[in-house]
Amino acid sequence: MPNRVRFDGRAERFYEVWYFIFNDLASGDGFWIRYTLLNPLDSRPEAGAALWFAYTCKANPARSIAIQRAVGGDFTAPPGEFTIRIGGATLEEGALRGGLEADGHSASWELRYPAAPEPHYYFGERLRRLTARRTSVTLPNPRILLSGQVSVDGRTIDVSAAPGHQAHHWGVERAPRWLWGHCCAFENEQAVLELLAPEGPGGITVTFLNLHTAEWSLRCDGIPSLLRNRSAAGLGFWRFTGYGGERRIVADISVNPEHVQRFVYTSPGYRSSECWNTQVGDCLVRVTRGSSTLEKVLWARGTAAAEIHDERPERIPYAAWRGRT
Repeated sequence: MPNRVRFDGRAERFYEVWYFIFNDLASGDGFWIRYTLLNPLDSRPEAGAALWFAYTCKANPARSIAIQRAVGGDFTAPPGEFTIRIGGATLEEGALRGGLEADGHSASWELRYPAAPEPHYYFGERLRRLTARRTSVTLPNPRILLSGQVSVDGRTIDVSAAPGHQAHHWGVERAPRWLWGHCCAFENEQAVLELLAPEGPGGITVTFLNLHTAEWSLRCDGIPSLLRNRSAAGLGFWRFTGYGGERRIVADISVNPEHVQRFVYTSPGYRSSECWNTQVGDCLVRVTRGSSTLEKVLWARGTAAAEIHDERPERIPYAAWRGRT
């Protein structure tokens, strides 16, 4: 069971995260709900369990919120099971409900979804084994449809068949920097795009890019691919380029910077970092074969998620842009 709890109840240094990102197609709004554990046995204020919630209002960015609330040891997460409670919020396969208040805002949710038939992984089994002791990232539900209700600052939003995905991460350390993206709601074809570019030892960035369509799955995660893959991000854009056999994939995500929201991360080693995330980006994917033959084009408007995370926030442009005069 990809979502089963990995925290064994004994590890002093450990983090574990389950999150959902999805879009309400009627309004174009985006949501991010995150259940997290950080060094659950430690007594430091940053340790324990927490809930995160982000809401992006496409029509009026002033109504968007990004809040998080720590609840310390007020959680249950039985090892090997997928029945989680953090504060008053619960999570199990197919259902999540809960809420939080922070920074003058409130949010609550009650949602259900049919689970995806198979999990996805950013990289192959051999590399997963090599990195398992440090960190693991999985996509138990790479494409799902969520239905129910979400309330933001007292306003209830009815959600019906909202496209989204759910991920599960755990380990003893995080990368100091990463770029990330995901899209599972293209307008012209059913497909799932998975993008990840963590910074590894020596400051070397490794870029993973996988595209799953009804016809084929193209994984740009082998050693020859990783030597060629590239990624970059700036103000309102992300670009990932991946190579798999004779094919090349270029995935571009763009968004109005007003729709990128800030969260503060704390690593298991208690290093602080910033994460700027959007759930409402546009996405264009181009697949070429050989030197120039355009084989496939996919596009999405307002349903792509992306983020940039860095322990050196001065390298992230959004704070400076928000503070412009």
